[in-house]
Amino acid sequence: MANPKKNQGRRRAADDETSADDPIENRRDRILAVAAEEFETKGFAGARIDEIARRSNANKQLIYYYFGSKRVLHSAVMEHVTARALEATHYEPEEPYGKSMQRSIAASFTRIQNRLYRYWLWEAAEGSSQEEVARRDERQEHYAHKVAQIRKAQLDGEIDPNLDARFLHLGLVALIGFPHMAPQIASLITGLETDDPEFKEGQQAFVEHIMRALSPPGP
Repeated sequence: MANPKKNQGRRRAADDETSADDPIENRRDRILAVAAEEFETKGFAGARIDEIARRSNANKQLIYYYFGSKRVLHSAVMEHVTARALEATHYEPEEPYGKSMQRSIAASFTRIQNRLYRYWLWEAAEGSSQEEVARRDERQEHYAHKVAQIRKAQLDGEIDPNLDARFLHLGLVALIGFPHMAPQIASLITGLETDDPEFKEGQQAFVEHIMRALSPPGP
């Protein structure tokens, strides 16, 4: 059962922290922005509400007033970042699979997508259950559409029908995302930093070559 005195204290904290020049929405957005950086670099277990409060020039009571708990704050951050990243790679209904993958490569170099990659790593490292995966249904729908694009391309004779569409897409997601999740490995293998334009050009050319190589074998 909620503690009325505790809730009243949180409301007073919110009132104290809000002014005409700093509306409540701005305070909340700043807390989310700082929390996004903290969760990105430290994960859920390592991030501290005290530090988020200090960096966002708020107090702990205000954060708990807005979000209720550290877990709810983490979920709010994950949902916000995931939504923005999905927008960047939003599919067009009739878009060919190869073109959509090229757009995914371009999106992979954006700051918001790189932040999402870090969150994926933390999701895995901290053992998040399927129920705890942020925006699980929306992400699953996004990937299901990509797999459907491959199957359509297989029916149209553009991609070898003997390939499992699910694992093909999984492999290409790894090809595009892994260099940003482990840039040190990408650099050791290619001799290039992932923010080097030559790396991006090489990756795009390689994916284009793979897409051509996926054509059905000749008679």
